[in-house]
Amino acid sequence: MDVAKALKELSAPHGRDEKMVAIIERSAHLAGLSYSRCYELWYGRARRIEHAEVVRIREALRQKTRLDTRNELQELRIRLTRLESLLVLSDEEFHRETIDHTVAQLRRPR
Repeated sequence: MDVAKALKELSAPHGRDEKMVAIIERSAHLAGLSYSRCYELWYGRARRIEHAEVVRIREALRQKTRLDTRNELQELRIRLTRLESLLVLSDEEFHRETIDHTVAQLRRPR
């Protein structure tokens, strides 16, 4: 596992004007590391990487990915609901089959 790459992925996304200190602090916080240790790992200056650190970083990245996926799914559901509303407003009967299908998909268990 490339620890520096994983830490950078963990901190994403970040704004263009966001300072590196804040970005590294965010990664350190999420991975449960100190700022100085995260800094050393981020820039590849660490002489040794402990297995426990790799496990922490991997777990933090897994949780971030899970949360990002859940948020994306929620955003898609909201978008589908908005699109359904637009279809109803334009011509409910013409789009009835599409609306029914969309509603069924939204209510389907995960």
